[in-house]
Amino acid sequence: MKVLVNHIIPAFKSKTHSILLVILWSYIGIANAQNTIQFSQYYSNPLVLNPAYAGADDALSLTLVHRNQWSGVNGAPRTTAFSGHTLFKKEHTGLGFNLILDEINIHSSLSFTGIYSYRIKTGAKSYLSFGLQAGLNHIKSDYASLTGSLQNQNDPNIISKNVSESVFQFGTGVYFKSPRLEIGLSAPILHSTSMNGFTPSLTLPGVTPHYFLFSRYKVNLSNHVQLNPGFLLKGKTDWPLSVDLNIDALVNQVLMVGLSYRSFKTLCTIVQIKVLPQMKFGYSYDIPLSDIQQRNFNTHEIMLNYIFQYKDYNIKSPR
Repeated sequence: MKVLVNHIIPAFKSKTHSILLVILWSYIGIANAQNTIQFSQYYSNPLVLNPAYAGADDALSLTLVHRNQWSGVNGAPRTTAFSGHTLFKKEHTGLGFNLILDEINIHSSLSFTGIYSYRIKTGAKSYLSFGLQAGLNHIKSDYASLTGSLQNQNDPNIISKNVSESVFQFGTGVYFKSPRLEIGLSAPILHSTSMNGFTPSLTLPGVTPHYFLFSRYKVNLSNHVQLNPGFLLKGKTDWPLSVDLNIDALVNQVLMVGLSYRSFKTLCTIVQIKVLPQMKFGYSYDIPLSDIQQRNFNTHEIMLNYIFQYKDYNIKSPR
């Protein structure tokens, strides 16, 4: 696949090769869409990975993230996620939701999940949280949008023109938080069932089990600088394990700069700034380290988070 991409991309300006690229996207689109959800700034919105995170901000928290991968490439992956969660007064129950749109070429996946978490205190300032989530994922492949000449191919997916399926999914997770350490293990997509009453084929995008393990540790270098090393392991059935190693520095609880090293193939640069006491804006830029870097595949990601009310205004944001 890598060889095909490297030969086809230089000819973007040729109409003939553009058609070939569309064919390539149509064949690899489902395979790519099955990959685990990917955000460079995942630790600013762990709810997309772990339902047990619901309520961890001790307030109503809303986050919007948009990722444009391989900007400028026709049909390249785009992902938008809108998440919200809050903690109830007794500080034991959290509720939340994720609305995620994932697109690659003619393939799209729109999912909505409701989230519940229950928190158990393990110390004066530490707790263990268990989470469940369930929702619907509408998957669509719009083959009718392909060039007309492609519809005469022998591929049954192209002949069918449009394929769509609604899938019920549920997942679970566990999350531990203390003043210095946070760690979470989750399977946000643990099982999927077609609304027609059967388990969907593994060839459908976004239906196979996903697994995540992430951790971050806080190191106070001074009264003004906080260092946060961490990692994220991502796994999925029949896919190799993906590893993110990251570190960031938080200055005066206002400015954060960080780096993430993804599976030894990509370097992510991240900048976040608290523009208001309760609002944070983030931007990340991915730098590919393989030979594909010569193709100028630019990946951008923006994040906006707003926390409506802190439990105690004398306490700084938990993030």
